[in-house]
Amino acid sequence: MIHIELPLSKSQVNRALIAVAAKGNLLPWLSEHPEIAAQGCRDTRLMAEALQKHAAGFQSVDFQDAGTPCRLFTAYAAAQFTQPITISGNNSLQSRAISPLVDALITMGAQITYLNNVGYPPITIQKGIDQWQDVAISTSVSSQFASALMLIAPLFSGSKKITLTQNTHSQSYVDLTLNLLQSMGVDVEEEYIDDTRAITLCGSFDQIPLPSAEQLELEADWSSAAFFYPLLLGLADTNSIVLEGLQLHSHQGDVQMAVLGNLLGIQTSEHPNGVLLYRTDTLSSLQDNNSEETMFVDLKDNPDLVPALVVGWCILGKSVVIKGIDNLRYKECDRIAALQQNLAGLDCSLERWDDDSSDLWHLDASNRSFPVSLHIDTKEDHRIAMAFSALQPWIEALTFSDSHCVEKSFPNYWEQWKKCTFD
Repeated sequence: MIHIELPLSKSQVNRALIAVAAKGNLLPWLSEHPEIAAQGCRDTRLMAEALQKHAAGFQSVDFQDAGTPCRLFTAYAAAQFTQPITISGNNSLQSRAISPLVDALITMGAQITYLNNVGYPPITIQKGIDQWQDVAISTSVSSQFASALMLIAPLFSGSKKITLTQNTHSQSYVDLTLNLLQSMGVDVEEEYIDDTRAITLCGSFDQIPLPSAEQLELEADWSSAAFFYPLLLGLADTNSIVLEGLQLHSHQGDVQMAVLGNLLGIQTSEHPNGVLLYRTDTLSSLQDNNSEETMFVDLKDNPDLVPALVVGWCILGKSVVIKGIDNLRYKECDRIAALQQNLAGLDCSLERWDDDSSDLWHLDASNRSFPVSLHIDTKEDHRIAMAFSALQPWIEALTFSDSHCVEKSFPNYWEQWKKCTFD
């Protein structure tokens, strides 16, 4: 049986690094937990390096293409201000909006300047936050803005309130942040009023003991695990894979893949070493069982699962209407455009289901075909590369414009991929 080794969840690790750094114990904590570096990825390495540079008095940090670390660190640097610091990245990062977070930090008393394009990195924090002020922030573009504020709230005393507006996407990542803070001993109260979510945090880091990695419940990454679901569809010598280190009762929102996998004909169950993926039938049977009725799937809380699921449905020739993925345009690349471009090589398409104002997208795989050769333009996006790698059993000559981009979240992806009998 094939056993796949996954990286630690970068979403969990990045949040944990901020919380531990806020306690002032990052270096000894990392020394006590070498698995953080050994099982991490480029994003978590960049976060750890930035926090160490901040503590050492560096005046600039470069996050390359790491959007989540950049956003979480920006709030941390404003809350733990010691001197002006410039936060930059590559062209990919410079295309990712940061204005909702910067606006909120300015409202709280910070002084922040855009160095290039207004609303986007690079930025310089010229003055930090002296005291907490309750604030509202939109999560329509990214929930990371809210998570950034929640992670710095315990740096201040008293009761801290953050009101989340336009809660249309990725609320599971907000829940992930809250779970980490609660596991550290921060009290959390929530209130839903109309379309807003008010979160009140009580308690400060200086009153909380330093948590261990076990207390923070760091797990293998469900977002990375998703790419082995479509891959399993094409494996001729086995109908099952073990994904090590995963839990079905996980705090990660992308554990939903265990349920969504059923839409690919793949069941997920507990295994002593993690979880077991089991393809319930042959591919031909799965394809024959597809009805002509279009399926509707809401993925607004699981945008990172979209590329893997889309490729899986195309392999099956299954057409689907997908809801809530409009913000994929604001990831490492415009993932909707990247999917559209590469799906065309399979004679599949992804277009808006209704008008331009709707967030419904029609994946049409009714005419799906597998060419002899196909070149995937990854747009330097790790999830695009990993998703389309599932086509290897079906396409004799499958090539990629950039295979190294997977290092962002899954440095050993290709080694694990090769376990599935690929050269």
